Amino acid sequence: MLNTPVAKVVNIENAFVFSTLLTSPRWYSAEYTPTAEYSINPHLDLLIGATFSYTLQTEDYNTFEIRPTVGAKIHLTPHRRVLLRVLFRVEHRSIVNLDTDEWQSTLRPRTRAEAIVPINKKSFSEDKLWYALADAEWFFTIDDVDERFANRFRVRVGVGYRLNYSSRFEFIYMNQQSKNGVDNAFESSDNIYRFRYKHFLRKHRPTNSSGTGN
Repeated sequence: MLNTPVAKVVNIENAFVFSTLLTSPRWYSAEYTPTAEYSINPHLDLLIGATFSYTLQTEDYNTFEIRPTVGAKIHLTPHRRVLLRVLFRVEHRSIVNLDTDEWQSTLRPRTRAEAIVPINKKSFSEDKLWYALADAEWFFTIDDVDERFANRFRVRVGVGYRLNYSSRFEFIYMNQQSKNGVDNAFESSDNIYRFRYKHFLRKHRPTNSSGTGN
């Protein structure tokens, strides 16, 4: 995740993600997500972004997705030791089957409640900081879409290390329950491990944003 502050209240996050399954049936996904975050005040940020994603769903089924997104992040405890936030987003998903050139489109609201807690320091602006993070997120696809993980509920817990302003590392365990149809029961429960590196540019003009955390 490459973060660039444009002004003190604006941050642009460029997230590059590769995902795969280590067991059969194998699939993989590569995506790029630029997101601009504008801080209205200490309690509210506005977000606008897009995701461009290629996924090998099965051996003979590939998809490409374009996903513009708008949202808002509400900071419940700004400038406190324990950060509590709620993130609301609405995605317009356009997905093409690369084998048949058939397009599907749907709206997908998603909402996430999250907490971040410093462990060995009092402030998130300090270097050599260990911190814990946890969140829960719901995804709701309005129309049926033939793909993996169309609708999700996931819970994440993890630990992060801020080496300095420029470099932060995170390891996250995530349990994700997924289904294809809105009215169906959850069909799968997956254990997912995520490794994230966040790099922040322009240290002389620091941003207060920590990014969306995709």
